[in-house]
Amino acid sequence: MLELDAAWRSSLTSLMATWVQKHGGARGDTEPRIEILEVEELVEGRPGILDVLANVDGELAHAVLGLRTPGEEVRFVRSGDDAVLGLHEDALGLGMVVDALLDTELAPLVLAVVTGDGGDPGAVSLIADDDSGLTLLFSERYSLTVFPWLFDRPHPGVELLVALDEAGFNHLAAPVALWRRGGRDLGMVQEPMAGAAAGWALALTSLRDLYAGDGPPEDAGGDFASEARALGVMTGRMHVSLERAFGRRAENVAARLDIVATRLRTEDPSLLETPGLATVVEALRTAGTRLTTIRTHGDFGLERVARTDQGWMVADTMPGGYRPGGIGPEFRSPLEDVADMFWSFHRVALAAALEREPSDFGSLIDQAKAWEARNRRAFLVGYLATAGIGGLVPADREMVRNLVGVLELERAAERGSRPGD
Repeated sequence: MLELDAAWRSSLTSLMATWVQKHGGARGDTEPRIEILEVEELVEGRPGILDVLANVDGELAHAVLGLRTPGEEVRFVRSGDDAVLGLHEDALGLGMVVDALLDTELAPLVLAVVTGDGGDPGAVSLIADDDSGLTLLFSERYSLTVFPWLFDRPHPGVELLVALDEAGFNHLAAPVALWRRGGRDLGMVQEPMAGAAAGWALALTSLRDLYAGDGPPEDAGGDFASEARALGVMTGRMHVSLERAFGRRAENVAARLDIVATRLRTEDPSLLETPGLATVVEALRTAGTRLTTIRTHGDFGLERVARTDQGWMVADTMPGGYRPGGIGPEFRSPLEDVADMFWSFHRVALAAALEREPSDFGSLIDQAKAWEARNRRAFLVGYLATAGIGGLVPADREMVRNLVGVLELERAAERGSRPGD
């Protein structure tokens, strides 16, 4: 770690204030309180690279800063982007500070630091950039993800990814190298996913084909049912692997139903009047089933998966079994992830309908319901046929369907818009 004098610390604090504005850390109209915690010199000289950790209003910020000679030409990975953060003076004189991850010359140097491979990784392109992470692709050879905001502990998404990989789950981009320091995950390098298409985009295409005609979903050119079934198999394999990696616990179904009822009553009491709900809940309570609980994905949906040349893959392991605001991973029934996916089916069906003319919306409701029902059934067929899943979910298939339906209503209460609306 570099030792910082007062002038250097002040300069870095100013640069981090600019970085925070570009990375979603500003809160309200007040200037953020910034304290520089650690600075590591990854690459010396010009160009040079500094890795900076700072406390920003109680959050842990992680910036990878590049130092260049003022006036030299810089090419950024995003056309028209301005990743210059300011000027900084050190023992080598005045330096122009840039976001190193967006600099086409510096980004490969960051990759080399993380992997220990100094070879030419090829052309670099930006494939994701938000508050959860920036991901770069290097000529279909590596993908590098760097986290701008850190957990003061292992990153739950990385933890889940590594556990799945070690458990033999091959429906993901395997980690090549982890970038860790002081018990924190700064980033990771993975194998790229060849021919990846986002799950949400594939489902949208299916629905657009359906809505363009007037027949049932099985007759539409983009019928999604075979994909939903394969996605169910992949999800089942993920849960079997998670049980292998983290073990299992148990939960009383009545206790879980009490939580659902409280959330419905608090968030949307009208959902308690859903036809047949009282009968279903009573049957689940009477059965007295003990649910097997495992470390689940935690926020599973079409946005978190991708269809590749090798089949369905988990493209995003966030939140890694944590509920928003939670301080640790939760053990839940694996059917919680199934309910998340079913809720995702509902949301994409609604999103595709909203793309069309407002006058068309009402006429599409029946098609949307049919698409959702068909793909829920297909998903469950694949999921429940997965080897090993029988030890993780109730043996009674009707109970499985009923429990998932109740859990999906909980999602409707928390996030708005009930299934079938």
